[in-house]
Formats: sequence, structure tokens, C-alpha cells
Amino acid sequence: MNAALPFGLPGATAFYLALYLATFVVHMVFMHYVLAGATYLACGRLLGKARCAACEWQGILLDWLPFATGLAITAGVAPLLFVQMLYGREFATANLLLSHRWMAILPVLIVCFYLLYLQKSAWISRRQWVWRPLVSVAVCAGFLFIALSWTENHLLMLDQAAWPRLYESGGLRYESAGLLPRLAAWFFLAFPSLAIELAWQGRLTGVGTHAVPQPTAAVAGLSPVRRLALTAGAGLVGCVTAAVLYWSTLSAAVRAAVAGPLAGPWLAILGGAVAVQAAVWFIAAIRGRLSWPLLVAATAGWIVGLVAVAVVREAIRLTAVDLAASAASHAAALRIGGLPVFLVFAVLNAAAIIWCIYLVRMTTHSPMKDKVIDRGG
Repeated sequence: MNAALPFGLPGATAFYLALYLATFVVHMVFMHYVLAGATYLACGRLLGKARCAACEWQGILLDWLPFATGLAITAGVAPLLFVQMLYGREFATANLLLSHRWMAILPVLIVCFYLLYLQKSAWISRRQWVWRPLVSVAVCAGFLFIALSWTENHLLMLDQAAWPRLYESGGLRYESAGLLPRLAAWFFLAFPSLAIELAWQGRLTGVGTHAVPQPTAAVAGLSPVRRLALTAGAGLVGCVTAAVLYWSTLSAAVRAAVAGPLAGPWLAILGGAVAVQAAVWFIAAIRGRLSWPLLVAATAGWIVGLVAVAVVREAIRLTAVDLAASAASHAAALRIGGLPVFLVFAVLNAAAIIWCIYLVRMTTHSPMKDKVIDRGG
């Protein structure tokens, strides 16, 4: 291909790929909040009761993680349907080869979902503090298992040479040199997202991220904004490092194709987006506050970065999968006429989600109430 994605593909294929990328980015917004939020909450619980009670972000995450998990699941339906339309053969084969281990993500997700409600319940607030770190760590481990399973499934889709070998051995695990670096890259990528999302939630709940930090708001010597800056900065450094390691596991032909016209412009955009976010959080860490212009700049860099990441991810996949072979089926699907129905329900679902967010925000606990809950038991 001599054009940047999604251009250079047949019309119907490019259309469905663009829809897939758009819905996948929306899913990433909520999925990052859940994965990084569960990790942040677990780490906070391990630091002890007093520090946990003093951290505004712990209280916000405690309240919002169950709802955000529901949003992540809901937003994941559309990209899941589109990935089956675009890569049906590869996706189905990877699912069948991983078998029960792949399907284990469903019970694990259900358990994690209910544990999120358990850790904010009155029941656990009456128990000894030790139960809260245990539940939080269990939730974090569950989401990490799901992330590992999706990463393994994605890489197996691209390695068609491994399909006969895995089938003949009857194994339920796929090992690849790129598995851990790729998993780490996606894991760390979630933390800059979490920092942006918590910054906006802080503005809505009165945490005061734009004001001069007060000594009383410090936890472990860090103000609320500096804690977010540390979270985002560590995530950016970890993501870039892991991405470089993952890039080194790709073949020279794949690297040349992705860095060329296919996704080269998107790689440059991604580098700029990372630089913008890093600069904003560096300034915020020095000042101890996040002004409105800085928050808008960081948000813009974050959104552009997510889009670029999604496109580069697909560029790597397209080096192993020939979408042109399915162009006829994509064109036939486009003629069926289901697009208006999809768009209508997309708008209705978006409106329902926005309304639910409004209701949750109106009824959610304030940070001070969360401190009271966390001091119980």
C-alpha cells in the first residue's frame, strides 16, 4: 500500500476499517480508565488506610470504576463486531485454538465486575482493612489476565504459521517474543489516559486541580496534580520503552511497511502527541496545578495519540492479513442497508451513556464521604 490508512483500501473496506478504528478508540477511553484505575486503586490500598483516605483520586475511582467497567463492556461491542467483519477468519481461528483459556475471560470479567461493587459496599467497610487491599489486588489481577488474553489472541491472529503447530500440540497457550512487550505497552498506555480522565473528574467534583496546591492536600508529599503528573509520566515512559521493545521483535519487512506510507505519518503524529502530553505534565508537576489551557492541550494530545496508536496497531496487523481478499464481502455488507440502524442506535446509546454519567455524578459520593467510608472498619 502506498497510502496512509485508511486510504488506499477498497471503499467499503476503508469505511468499515474507519468505523472499527473510531469505535475502538471510544472503547480504549473507558478500558484505560478501568485497567489503570483498578491498578491505581490496588496500589493505593497497599499503601495503607491513612494515605488511601487522604487521596481524592482513590475516592473517585472507588465510586466510578463499576460504572466505567459497564461502559467499557458496552463500548467494546461495536469494535468486536467490526473486527469479526474485517478479520473473521483470523479472529475465529485464534479463538478456537486458545479454546477454554480464551473463554475464561468471561467468568473472570464477571467476577471482577462484582468485586468492584463489593469493594465500595457497606459490608466491606465494616470489615478489617486487610480485606480491601485483597479485593483490589484480585480485581487488578483479573483485568491484567483479560489484557494478557486479548494480547495473546491478537498476536496469534497474525501468526498463521503457528496455527498448525498449536492445533497439533493441543496447547492452550501461544508464546511469542512480542507478547510481554506488547502487553506492557498497552498497560502503561492506560495511565496517561487515566490521568487525563481523573483531571476532568477532579474539575467536576471540586478537587481543584487548577488552584495552587495546599499542603493539607498532599499525600506522600505530592499534591493531587503532582500525583496525576507522576501517573501520566510513568505511563508515558513505560509505554514508549515497551513499544520500542515490541518494535524490535517485529521483522524488518513489517517495520519497513509500517514506517513507510502505510503508517509513517501516523507514527509522526503519535510522536508529537506523546511530546505534547509529556510537556504538559512536566509543567503541571513543576507548578503543582493544571490550568485550563494545559488541560485542554493535554486532552487534545491524548485523543490524537489514541487515534494514532489505533491506526499504527492496524497497520501492523495489515502486514499479516490481506483485507483486499475480503473486499467483495465488505461491499456486499455495505449494500445490505443496516448502517442507518447502526447509527441510530449509536446515537441512542451515546445519549443513554451521557445521561447515566450525569445521574452517577449527581448521586456519587464526594471525596470527603469516601474518606469517611475508607476510615471505617
